[in-house]
Amino acid sequence: MKVTLQGRVKRSFVARVVGRLKEGRDKRAPRLGPPPPSFWDETEHAAPPIFVVGCQRSGTSLIRRILDSHSRITCPPESHFILPMIQVLRDERALRGLSSMGYDKTTVEAVLAVFIRTFFERYAEEQGKQRWADKTPQYVACLRELQTLFGDAKFIILVRNGLDVAFSLADAHRHYPAIDEYVTASNGSVPVGAGRFWAEQNRKIEDFRKGFGESCFSLRYEDLTTHPESVLREMFSFLGEPWEADVMEYGRFSHHGGVEDPDVRRRRRIEPNSGRHRNWPPHVQEAVRHACEPMLSLLNYE
Repeated sequence: MKVTLQGRVKRSFVARVVGRLKEGRDKRAPRLGPPPPSFWDETEHAAPPIFVVGCQRSGTSLIRRILDSHSRITCPPESHFILPMIQVLRDERALRGLSSMGYDKTTVEAVLAVFIRTFFERYAEEQGKQRWADKTPQYVACLRELQTLFGDAKFIILVRNGLDVAFSLADAHRHYPAIDEYVTASNGSVPVGAGRFWAEQNRKIEDFRKGFGESCFSLRYEDLTTHPESVLREMFSFLGEPWEADVMEYGRFSHHGGVEDPDVRRRRRIEPNSGRHRNWPPHVQEAVRHACEPMLSLLNYE
């Protein structure tokens, strides 16, 4: 493992090949036709939806597979389509246009909620599940709208040490477009830009949690990977779902392939994976630590 002048970590060719060999192969979901008319009856919805929230590289893909392994819950790969639809609610011209047709914002919100639920509930039905969850890190940008659209939703908030997250985002063999503007603002330093991105994402999450704490369950990646059963028992209790020990063996279950962190396909079980930021030289660690503040201290990461 090499550290470049810019602080980006390069894995060796052998490490990359071994990683690819370990990578599991997920089957694609079967194609679905139009839903039956009953799906448009908003009085027949299933249990409250679940949204997994966290900065990229915080372990959200791991939580996604754990939830998807439960007998009652399905959590597909990242959906990505909700945020573009929510943009309609932020576009004054679009709202004025709909208003001219007789639709106020509350009506638009209700229709969007039913439309979005339709895709997930149809998917859940096909998996033989009673409840759906979504794990798309980009939805940190629209948490309040999600709460408005799905007032009964539950939010699983995952937090991980900002230095470890920045270390993963600075992988020289991957490109995370979400951090580009932060890297530019950091004079081209990918680690520092990644640290600033982590701080900003978690600031948004914390702002949301303060306003809607009763709908949120917060857990730390470090606790999840060192004491998985106690953390997960508490999480499923919050969701109102029975405990199933098999969820910790998520690698034994079949999961559909799609957009998500490929590392989760290489790690077939819950295991500690913290402290890798120490591979950086001390001065890079210190620069990233500074970039992560004040959120690093507010979240009690020394």
